[in-house]
Amino acid sequence: MSFSSEQKSYVINQQYKSSCCRRAILTGALISKGSTSDEHIEISVEMRDVADFLARLISEFYGQGTEITTSTVGGRRVLIKFKSKSAAKYLFNLDKTELFANKCDTCLGSFLRGIFLASGRIADPKAQYSLEFSLGDRCEYVAAFFSELGLTPRISDKQNERVVYFKNSADIEDFCGFAGLNKAMFILMDAKVEGEIRKNAMRVANCETNNILRAVNAAKPQLLVIRALEENDLLSVLPDELEATARLRLEYPDLSLAQLAAIAVPAISKPGLSHRLKKIVELGEQILKKHERKEEA
Repeated sequence: MSFSSEQKSYVINQQYKSSCCRRAILTGALISKGSTSDEHIEISVEMRDVADFLARLISEFYGQGTEITTSTVGGRRVLIKFKSKSAAKYLFNLDKTELFANKCDTCLGSFLRGIFLASGRIADPKAQYSLEFSLGDRCEYVAAFFSELGLTPRISDKQNERVVYFKNSADIEDFCGFAGLNKAMFILMDAKVEGEIRKNAMRVANCETNNILRAVNAAKPQLLVIRALEENDLLSVLPDELEATARLRLEYPDLSLAQLAAIAVPAISKPGLSHRLKKIVELGEQILKKHERKEEA
């Protein structure tokens, strides 16, 4: 079962004690996917369980039986068909009537749940942030209502569907909060936290890698001279403190100056260590040149 289907199953398995909230769910479904066909009203949904749930609400509020069939177009949609003059009149005058009116504190959430049940799809936040509603010619109508809630919906044509969609995690989180999709909201919040942790860990890892690369690049000229001195048994020609520093750098080629200074015995400051390493390179190059001339002679 997809993440979106799981959230819809969560909605239809809740207890709705207030009749106004149950009606609000049905109203949301009618507004988003209801249409008139001959003398019938049709509501198109994706899940049979959702169709059965809405059929019970239709029976309760319109006193009508329903016919539930599977769409022959791709077999993906489930159609709920019933007769109701009041529902037909409501849909006919949809753009002339108030979209929704609260009757209790939880009616708004129920209304949004109805829209989500009939037309919504939400992606698993662990994979991507996406919430969309397939609304056809009602996109502008419903998008304006979402905007009144402080959300920022966008409208697009997608695979022969006209949809209202959200890609912003904050908007998706807010919608889930308004609609009482608590499970989805908490999963979204957890995914955002995990994402930030991964990003921070990556930044730290990249920073550490860059620091190591800088330290290695800075140590290259020092190590070239020190290794040449060691290969020719010339390290002991250096003054004692420089020889000790050269051997320390040879032992820890990847450490930064600060790290190398921290383990030096006796203790030395970072600037002091930097000065010694520069001196090692200068003296070492002179010693190596003298050695080469002696070898040639």
